Amino acid sequence: MFVHGWGGGIDSETDMVTAVEKSGSATKRMVIHVTANGHIKVQGTIKKWMRNPIILLVFDNNRAGEDKYTQWLTKVNKLLKAKYNVNQINFVGHSMGAYAVIYYNMLNGNNHKVPRVNKIIAMSGPYDGIIDNHKRNQPLTGPLARYWDDYPNQNQLLPNGRPKIIHPEYEQLLRVRYRMPKQARVINIYGNLENGSNSDGVVTNVSDKSLGYLIKDRVSFYTTVELTGPKAQHTQQHIDNLKVISVLKTFLWQVK
Repeated sequence: MFVHGWGGGIDSETDMVTAVEKSGSATKRMVIHVTANGHIKVQGTIKKWMRNPIILLVFDNNRAGEDKYTQWLTKVNKLLKAKYNVNQINFVGHSMGAYAVIYYNMLNGNNHKVPRVNKIIAMSGPYDGIIDNHKRNQPLTGPLARYWDDYPNQNQLLPNGRPKIIHPEYEQLLRVRYRMPKQARVINIYGNLENGSNSDGVVTNVSDKSLGYLIKDRVSFYTTVELTGPKAQHTQQHIDNLKVISVLKTFLWQVK
């Protein structure tokens, strides 16, 4: 299942999925839209005979925020288990989609009402803050505004991997990290523009890599992959990114 981030949509996922399909690794089988009022609309189906089926998840309200994304993920995965007999699942999440995937798995654990998680690729998740770039699509008021509270080179990871500054969204992950499914295998992809900001332009490397403190000693496998150069930029990570596609193919489907 591919999960997009803030302001994203099906276009955020299509490039990666198209590249994967061309390689023969997997095939798009289902597109799920979650409407602004939380209704689920499904296109396509999943059958047991299908080899490596891909699901694209699209939030029609793509600025609802990571907490709402997490609620909708739970609802969608309960449907997949009950109606389509999906018993195991892998996730590819970008930005707030990555945060939502992690938070969803912490909240649900190995709940028998949802598919059992196997592998997770989390790309540039803002686990401990988003850079305040004063962009037009950035909320300035309301509960979501608190997430844009980070600045380049302001925070740091302590020797044990815990971030020195704990932002609100990280605090809620800390409270439930013990419920992260132990069998999960996780790759954490982050971008470094190498311009002195130690970030991908939207999420700092400290915020990205703070995921390690939460889960690396909990899950069965955890590693990080650093992207550098122009393709490390936050929104460029899922557009014609050969390194990302290589990680997807080898990690999820063992295809080189």
